[in-house]
Amino acid sequence: MSVIIEAKDIYKEYRTSSGIVYAINGVNIVLEKEGFYVIIGKSGSGKSTLLHILSGLDKPTKGEVFVAGENLYEKTDEEMSIFRRREMGFVFQQYNLIEDYDVMTNICIPMKLDRRKPDMEFVMEVTKILGISQKLKKYPAELSGGEQQRVAIARSLAAKPRIIFADEPTGNLDKKTGEETLALLKEGAKCFGQTLIVVTHDLEITKEADIIYKIEDGKLLEDVSLSE
Repeated sequence: MSVIIEAKDIYKEYRTSSGIVYAINGVNIVLEKEGFYVIIGKSGSGKSTLLHILSGLDKPTKGEVFVAGENLYEKTDEEMSIFRRREMGFVFQQYNLIEDYDVMTNICIPMKLDRRKPDMEFVMEVTKILGISQKLKKYPAELSGGEQQRVAIARSLAAKPRIIFADEPTGNLDKKTGEETLALLKEGAKCFGQTLIVVTHDLEITKEADIIYKIEDGKLLEDVSLSE
C-alpha cells in the first residue's frame, strides 16, 4: 500500500490566561491507502482536533500535513474547500443533514457544490448497500436516528472520496444501531477502496482496526493494545 496521509511535527496551541495549552503536541503520523485506523482518547485529549487538522478543517500552529502528496496548508481556503469536497468524506456525531432537502438531495450535496454531475448508478449502489434505497424521497425529520446516520454515511461515500473521516459516528446511537453504523462504514470503505479514519472513545470500535492510535494530552501512541 502507498501513503495517503502524512503529518509531520504537528502542534496546535491555545493561549489561555494561565499560559499556552497544547491540544496537539508534536504528532507525527503516516496512514496508508485503504486502511482502517482508529484514534481513541478521553474527552478533551485532542483526538477531534487531530482529525480536524488531518482533514484540513483546522490549521495547526506548527507542522505540515500531506494528503495524496499535496500539502494541505499551502492551499488557499477556496482550494482547500474544493480539495476536501473531492478527496474527503465526513461523518460526524451530528448528522448535519439539511432539513429542507430530501434524502437524495442531501446525499448529492457535495457534488452539487462542486458542480459535478452525480454518478447516479453509483449513488444507487451506495444507498442499496446502506439499506436506504427506499427512503430517497423522504426528509430527515421522517427518519430515525439510525436512518439519518446512514444518509450521512451515503453522503460521505457518494462523491467517491479517497478518505472517510468519522468523528464519534456512533456517539448518539444505541448499541445495536451503533454497531450497524460502524459495520456499514467499514463495508462501504472496503467496497469502494477508501481509507477510513475513526475518532472515538468507544473501545468496541477498535476491535477490527488495522492500527489503533491512542492520544493523551495531545501526544500520540501507535498501535496500542486494548488493555492499554
